[in-house]
This record gives sequence, structure tokens and C-alpha cells, in this order.
Amino acid sequence: MNAAPLAVCLLSMGLAAPAALGQESSGTDIGSRRQFWFNAQPLVAESSGLRIAQQRPVKNGKNPFLLGDRPWEGNIVQLYSCDVHHDPETGRWQMWYEGHPGCVLLCTAFSKDGLRWEKPSLGLETWKGSKDNNIILQTGYTDAHCAAIVKAPTEKDPARKYKLYYWVGPQWMDSHIEPLGLKPAEVADAKAKIKPYKKNGHYVAFSSDGVTFTPRSDAPVLATSDFSTVLFDEQLGRYRSYHKIEHQLPGWKQIRRCMWESQSDDGVTFEKSRLVLAPDEKDDTMAKTLYAADRVEFYGMHVWPQDGFYLGLVWIFTITKVNPKYGMGWDDGHIQPHLIYSPDGLDWKRLPVREPFIPNGPEGSWDSGTLYSSGDHPVVLGNEVRFYYFGTNYTHGSTEPIVSAKNRSGFGVATLPRDRYVGWQAAKDSGTLLTKPITFSGKDLFLNVDASHGVARVALLSADNQPIPGFGLEECEPIKADSLEQAVRWAGASASALAGKTVRLQFSLRQSTLYTWQFK
Repeated sequence: MNAAPLAVCLLSMGLAAPAALGQESSGTDIGSRRQFWFNAQPLVAESSGLRIAQQRPVKNGKNPFLLGDRPWEGNIVQLYSCDVHHDPETGRWQMWYEGHPGCVLLCTAFSKDGLRWEKPSLGLETWKGSKDNNIILQTGYTDAHCAAIVKAPTEKDPARKYKLYYWVGPQWMDSHIEPLGLKPAEVADAKAKIKPYKKNGHYVAFSSDGVTFTPRSDAPVLATSDFSTVLFDEQLGRYRSYHKIEHQLPGWKQIRRCMWESQSDDGVTFEKSRLVLAPDEKDDTMAKTLYAADRVEFYGMHVWPQDGFYLGLVWIFTITKVNPKYGMGWDDGHIQPHLIYSPDGLDWKRLPVREPFIPNGPEGSWDSGTLYSSGDHPVVLGNEVRFYYFGTNYTHGSTEPIVSAKNRSGFGVATLPRDRYVGWQAAKDSGTLLTKPITFSGKDLFLNVDASHGVARVALLSADNQPIPGFGLEECEPIKADSLEQAVRWAGASASALAGKTVRLQFSLRQSTLYTWQFK
């Protein structure tokens, strides 16, 4: 259950101010909700001897697990916001991805384990006179579709079971032809295919099976810039789009790419976009210090609901230089995803230490230039969380022709033990964490904790911070395990006796890391 350590910092960073003990009688009702560092911060009254341990997933040693090996894929295949879905009931895995033999085209692949993929001959789209391929959509556009696939449980029309959102930029076509190295015949074919699309934006196509799609090309559903990811938010019961729009805040010398959000009831008609995340001075300082970059911009983000709050990955673009000849679209620099969190999907917060959640690979490797997370939720498979991503050996502003043999790309996966994003960590000396008064429901307390090199204990106290007989640290059976779901036991006492009553939790950790806690 190892994860790669990302960073550690003092626990005081990012926490609510300690509450004065003995002044609160009524408690916050947490029910049986799982408490992470992200959503438990308002519940913390005091802490000492602890630090925040940020974790990062571990890349699979067999990456890249998928490369472009078909003529219609070209040298560049992309999971550029595209999705990897897993159906736990049927066991079916399906991926939607892009090929770039010149103009972009959308393909699909299937798998039984999420690691070995098959590219079936679908017979749907003609490419160079043949339908023997796995292509599901061609628009003639020259750049990325940035596709997102949504399977919403509220959709009543079987023909719209799957919704495919994809970017087409007919108004940008001419500016892409030279840097991408397209030949005259390819340009003519592209312009013929893109003719039904009149405006830049994200369009929608519908499908009953996730393979055969019917595009709606009359007008975009989101008239934004060229990145958008769409999800159905189960916690909100609505569709949400997170997309890129260029914007200039006071104090900035130029416009920057920022992240905006819009919602919809039906996945077709979206509300007005609102700004939800923009770079700040800490981002620029990080960019200058670590990458000798000029500034940070946000190139994209992915979001998923998590136990009543939200987690996300924002693509941090550290811009090192610009390209006046081709414009803002060819700004150069590395792109890497950073972990973010929010109580509502609108008010986004950053981790104390700003470092990549999944970093670029070493210089010269297939993912050394840019690294983009895939869309939708990460895949939870048993006790691990899989993060699929797309990497390239070139940076964003490369003007190497898209078909150049110098370009390398592929798809990777990185895994994290379930729920182990950020933890409260104690070193050799014991650390303690005391909550404010709470009420809970459930019979037992369970911890996601690594105490394999130390010991962890929990005490239950009264609202005024007095010991509750039978639930002290001395009565708690010492925890010395590395467990994703460790039950806490007290000699001769059961937590169920205190369900619905106001209590405090006191965690005592030595050489241990606590990731989550939950009554159930």
C-alpha cells in the first residue's frame, strides 16, 4: 500500500484556528461521513507534533501501456481530457482517445483489465478508403477535440445514454495549417469535413452504446475556449462543465488561461460560465523557482465528487517563452496536474505545498514534456485508485510537425492506495489531533492509517474535553498495522454506546500517518 511521498509541511498550514476548549456544548453532526484532511479541517480544534503528508500515486512500471500503432493514429495518440470508463457490474473497460495522423480523429478501445487494450475494427468511419479501423468520429479539425464522455443516470432517452462533448475550432483552422505541417490534399479534405461546423466551441453527440454517435453540429453547447471536461455530478444531480477561458485579473500584464464552471440539467443547455480558479502569486513564485518560468496559467482541470466534497486535478502550465509568430496557442512550457479540493465544486483550494500530483518523467522519456490527466472520475478498483494520463516527450509550444518521427506520446496509469491523498503524520515523538465536539452515527470507528512502524490510539472525550470512562487512550487497543480500514477497539466498551451523543476525538500518533476516519 505504498504511495510516493509528495511533500510534507507543518500541520498548522491550511487549518481552521483552534477552538477554545470547554466553550462548545453542541456538536457538528458528521453522521457516518468519511473524514479526510480536506473536509475535516473545520472539525479540528487543536493539533501538536503533526505535519501534513501529501502523497502522489506511483506510476506503473510498464507504462506506456498504449501507443499509436495504427496508420490512422499517427505518431501521436492523446488522452487529452478523454475518458477511461470501467463498469464494475459487467467488468467492461472502454477508452475514448484521439489519433493525429494529421487532422484529429476520435477512436475507442476496450479492455478486460484496464491495462491491455484492444482496438477493434468497427466499420464506422472511412479513412483513406477503408473502414477497417476503430475510428468513431472525424470532423476535419486540425487540433485536439478534448473530448469528454458522460453516461448520466438521469437520462431517460436511450439514444442519449452516452453524451460525447468535443471541441471543434473552424475559425482557427487557417492558423493551424502551417505549424502542423499539413499537405494541400489534407487541408482540402479537412475543410470539407469541417464545413458543417460554423463556430468555435464544444459540440455534443449522442449514442446508445458509446460507440456509434450522432453529432449535433448546428451549434456548440459551450462556446468556450478549447478545453472543457463535462461530468454528471452525482452529489449535485446536475451536469457540470469545467472549461478554459482566457481572462485578465487586476495586476496581470496579460490575459491568462483560467478555469470556469457552468451547469446544466439536461447536458445540452448550459448556464452562464463563472470563474472558479485562477493563478496567484504563489503559482508564479513556484514557476520561477522550480522551472525558471515567467508565469503560470491553468490549461485544464478534472473534477470528481468525493464523500460530500470535491477533488480535482488542475493542469499547471509553466510558461517559459512565447511564440509571436503563431500566437498564444504556441506558448511553451511544461504541463503537469496538481491536486486541488473544494467543498462545493466552486470554491477551490490548493494544497500547502504546490508540487505535481503526477510529475513529468525524466528528461528524454515519453512523458517528459507534458502530462495530462484523463477525464471523468479516477477508477477505484478494490483498494487502489487508478489515475490514467497522457504524456508526451515534447512541451506545449513545440512547432515540430504533428507527423514528425521525433514526437513520442503514450498513455500511462498511476495508482494510489484508496483515499490516501493527504494524511496527518507524526514522527518519532507522538503527535495529537483533537477535534471539536461532534455527533456521529454508527457502531464502530474505522481508520485508514499506516502505523506499521509505530503506534496509533484514539480516545473519545466529552464536549468539555473530559475523559469518558472506558474510552481513554489507555483502554484503546494499540494499532500497529498498515490498514485501509482499521477498526478501533476499546477494552470492554463500544463506540455504539455514544452514537448521537456529543463527543470529541483525540488521536494519538507515533511514527504513524492517519489518512481518514469514519464511524459506521
